Amino acid sequence: MGVGLKPDESKLVKDYILLPLLLDVLEKDRGILSAAALKMPVITNTIIERLQKAVLADLSQVRRDMRQRGLKVYEERKTRLGVEVEFLCRGYHHKLSMLWGLVESEIEQRSYTYLALDIVDKGREF
Repeated sequence: MGVGLKPDESKLVKDYILLPLLLDVLEKDRGILSAAALKMPVITNTIIERLQKAVLADLSQVRRDMRQRGLKVYEERKTRLGVEVEFLCRGYHHKLSMLWGLVESEIEQRSYTYLALDIVDKGREF
């Protein structure tokens, strides 16, 4: 990051990147699961809907917080390697990049957090 960027501002931009990607993953999973012959489809859909509502609420808050702090993303790119954004913070230009492996890991961890699950060993032990 560059001059004048505080850690909580960096977190806001990171959330601005990750939360929409998490919504995309949830919607894709919903489509896949709706085509599957699930034993308990109502429960599965309810879990996805709750996750989506929580993510949308957080994304709305992130956008409000960014506006209040004068953070503005002006370019966002998905590349072969990951996601890149360029943004303004108090007149300074900044760039944030996240590799796809980190994005996937963060999305998975946030999903566990939204569900209030304490996952050990990448989801193999509950």
